[in-house]
Amino acid sequence: MRPMSAETFQRSTIERLRVASSAGTLHARVIRPLLIRRRPLLVLHGISRNARELTQLFRKEAERTGRPVIVPHFKQKDWPHFQRPSAAARPDQAILELLNVIAATHPEYGRNFDVFGHSGGAQLAHRLAMLYPQRFGTVSLAAAGWYCLPDESMPYPYGLAPGEMKDAVDWIRRKRAGLDAYLRLPLRIYVGDEDIERDEALRTGAALDAGQGRTRRDRAHAYARAVRGAAERRGIAPDVTMTELPGCHHDVEQSITEGGLARLVTGPAPVGFGRTLS
Repeated sequence: MRPMSAETFQRSTIERLRVASSAGTLHARVIRPLLIRRRPLLVLHGISRNARELTQLFRKEAERTGRPVIVPHFKQKDWPHFQRPSAAARPDQAILELLNVIAATHPEYGRNFDVFGHSGGAQLAHRLAMLYPQRFGTVSLAAAGWYCLPDESMPYPYGLAPGEMKDAVDWIRRKRAGLDAYLRLPLRIYVGDEDIERDEALRTGAALDAGQGRTRRDRAHAYARAVRGAAERRGIAPDVTMTELPGCHHDVEQSITEGGLARLVTGPAPVGFGRTLS
C-alpha cells in the first residue's frame, strides 16, 4: 500500500490508496471521518467507473454517521471486467487485499465491512458476499442488472446448478458452501421505481428474462423473493428488505440526491453523535 494524497474537508479526509495483489493493482479512495462511530462501508461503482463521483456523493453521509467509506476504482486498462469473479478476472482477490491492508493500517475499523454496490457494482457486491460471507455485514444492492440466485435448480451463473460454463464447478461449490452464512446476512435491496428500461447495458436472454424478469426493477423483486425463499427452506430467518426509490431511473446520482439512497445505505447517525451532550 502506498498513500498517494490526502485532502482535508469539513469533518473528514480523503486518502488515496494503490494496493497490489496477485490479481492486479486496485486504486481506491477512503473517506475518513474525524470521528469514527460505525462499521466501514465498501462502495462499489458500476460500468461507468464513477468512483470519484461516488466519493463525493457519500462524503456527507460518512461524516454524518462517523462511518469510513472505501471506494475502489476498477480502472478500464487494469480491469476490463470486474462485475463477476471468473478465471479471466479476480476482482474479489483485489478487494480482499484492499480490505486486509485497510484493516491492518486501521485496526480500529475491525475486519468486517458493510458493502454497497450500484448496477454492476451490485453484481460484484452480492457475489463477493456469497464467496466471503465472513468478511461482510449488511449487504446493500441497488439496481443490479442481474443476480446469481441462491437456487440450485437454475444453471450458473444465474443460479447454483451446473451449466455450460467450463469454470463453473469451483464457483458453484464455493457459493454453495457459504450459502447458509450468506443467507443470514442483512440484505437491503434498492431499485428506482422508474428503472424499467431495457437499455444496451442490461443483459437479456430468454432464460434470464424468464427466471429473473425483464427489467432491473422486476429482477430486484425476484432476487428478494429468491433469497427469502432460500433462507426459509433452510430454517433461516431472512433479514431482507426491498425498497423502491420513487421517481428514480437507472441513475445513481439521481437515486442519491433525489431518492436518498446514500442516507438509506449508511443508516442513522449514532445516538448523540454530532451533538454536545451536557
